[in-house]
Parts: sequence; structure tokens; C-alpha cells
Amino acid sequence: MKGRIVGLNCGYYSVESEGILFKVKARGALRNKEVKPVVGDIVELDDTFFIINFVYPRDSYLKRPVIANLSQMLIIQSLVEPDFSYLLTFKYLTYANMHNIKAKIILTKSDKYNENDKIEEIKETFKKLNIEVYVISNKTKSGLEEIKHIFKDEVTCLIGQTGVGKSSLINAIDENYNRQIGEYSKALGRGKHETKEVILLPYEGGYIADTPGFSSLDLELYKEDLATYFPAFSSLYTECYFSNCLHISEKKCRVKEEIEKGNIPQIAYECYLKLSEEAIYKNRRYQV
Repeated sequence: MKGRIVGLNCGYYSVESEGILFKVKARGALRNKEVKPVVGDIVELDDTFFIINFVYPRDSYLKRPVIANLSQMLIIQSLVEPDFSYLLTFKYLTYANMHNIKAKIILTKSDKYNENDKIEEIKETFKKLNIEVYVISNKTKSGLEEIKHIFKDEVTCLIGQTGVGKSSLINAIDENYNRQIGEYSKALGRGKHETKEVILLPYEGGYIADTPGFSSLDLELYKEDLATYFPAFSSLYTECYFSNCLHISEKKCRVKEEIEKGNIPQIAYECYLKLSEEAIYKNRRYQV
């Protein structure tokens, strides 16, 4: 019997198969093969003992949050509490590119934000990079109807800091989910964790993954890899004169040409430089 893992709690996997939910364990032999099932995995259940026998090959896999077989990532960023961050958004977009997962951006808490010029600036920045941006309010329901279609037939992961409104968004889309909502602490300057586990919720022929929030994300990649996975760079880096171009001080750099033309926003390049400073070299480079 084939099914999908939609939850994991205290060593028991919740597996959905043909509309029926089974609470099962994984066969010990899987551990011996160093195979650990995770939420999102497509698995084979033993029809007699209702135990996970086999994990099918994954189309995608994230270490944080731990989840498999995503078809899209929605980067949830609030306009306030916590404030919108270009750097964090570009870090999430790079993370999606590393795993070959398409990504869109949703800006929440528009009811608490009245700087329309700033919102338009954000939208225009990512429009140049062919990345869709949606602006919503979970409280007033503004913009919600416009985003419901993007979940259809997709396995979607919501990713973002604690307190940006991931669980609130899920509840606003369908109140039957009743996900626990975290609060933003002004004293701490960050959200308080409520979602403790990754769980897949069925919606419009697909699933929505509610995930724990986190305030930081380590990309765990080299400078050379960042130069290829950073948004907008992946389609240009092969056109640079040097095959190992980092798009910083090199001559005949195709990426920098596009930045000078205004086709790649300056704020994007500034975020790239900051992320590059955090990364290390894969190969030793000699200064001439």
C-alpha cells in the first residue's frame, strides 16, 4: 500500500493513503540501511502489519525544516513585527535554488503597515528577478483570495521566521485547520515558537506544510556555489569570462554588467556580497 507521510510524533508516522490516515512505525531494517523516513516521503506500507517497509526516491529534500518531495516554497515575510528583511529573503531564495524548488514571496501584516511606496519597491525589486510577490493580511483577509490558487495541486512548504504569520495564513485559508499561532515579542525582537513539528495539511489537491519558524538559516555552501545559486545569477554565471567568477572583482563579469544596466537590483547585489562574506572558498584562489 502506497502513501505519504504527513506527520511525525513520538516515533509514530502519520501516513495518508487514499484518504485514510494510518499511524505506523518504520521497519527496523530501514535504520540498518541508514534510511530515515521524514514528513513528505512517499512510502510503502505493509498491508498486514501496517509498518513502513520502503521509502521511495525523493524529488527534493530539505534539512531545515526536515521535509521531502516539495514542489514549491512560499517565503513568508512580515512587513512589521518582525520587519521585512531583504537579506533574509534572498537567503531563503538561494536556499530554494540550492534544492531546485520554485519559490514565491508572501508579505504578511499589511493591515499594520501603511508605507505603500516601500511595498511597491519590494514588489518591483523581485519583479526584475521574475519572482512573484503577494501582499496579504491574515487579520483582515486582504489579498487571501488572490493567493489561494497558488496552492492547487502543489506540495507547498511555508518557510520564514517565527512570528511572521505562517500558521495564521493557514488558518485564514481554512479555519478548520486551527493551527496554533505564535506571538511576536517586542521585548525579544522576535516571535515565540508555537509550531513544534512539520505537518502536511491537505488542500486543493495538494498539501501545505506548516513548519517551525527560525530566526537564522545557515546555507552551508561555498562562495563558488553561492555565485551560481543566488537569485538571477543561475542564468548568467555561465556567461562570465571566468568559469569560477564570483561576480565581485573579476573583469568581464556578465552578472555585474546586468547590475550596471539596472536589470539586477542593487539591493540584491548588496545582499549577495554580505552572504559571500559569510561563506568560505571551496578551492584555494591565488592573488596575482
